Amino acid sequence: MIKLNLNKDANKEFEQITAGDYEVTVLNFETKKVGDKNVISVDYEIRSDVDQEFKGQKIRFDDFFCTERALWKIENASIAAGFTEEEATFEKYTEWAKRYVGKNLLVNVGLREHNGKYYPEVKKYMPTAHPVGEIEVSDDSVPF
Repeated sequence: MIKLNLNKDANKEFEQITAGDYEVTVLNFETKKVGDKNVISVDYEIRSDVDQEFKGQKIRFDDFFCTERALWKIENASIAAGFTEEEATFEKYTEWAKRYVGKNLLVNVGLREHNGKYYPEVKKYMPTAHPVGEIEVSDDSVPF
């Protein structure tokens, strides 16, 4: 069930994502054509379980061209996402995209200008600094 907050005082203005590094989860993908090239377009969500700005906001339209020449980008993203050798072997690019969805990684975001507006654009892929399932325990919280 979804319940909307109709309290006008509680509404916050949308904040534009700024350039920087963000911990993200791969949210989804879609396939499309750009000219005669097949493209997998990926959306990310800025993780809410990590202390960072813009939690929950989306970084959209990270395009991966499905060509041998552009394979380097898929390889970089896969390394950062912690792909296993098994996950890194596929017959169709959509198989790769399905395996990429749900992965956590750190991305460097720049801003791309289009028609006078600026949009976040992924510039670099890095391994997450906050793997899910790891719990940090300080020496102070351990009784022995």
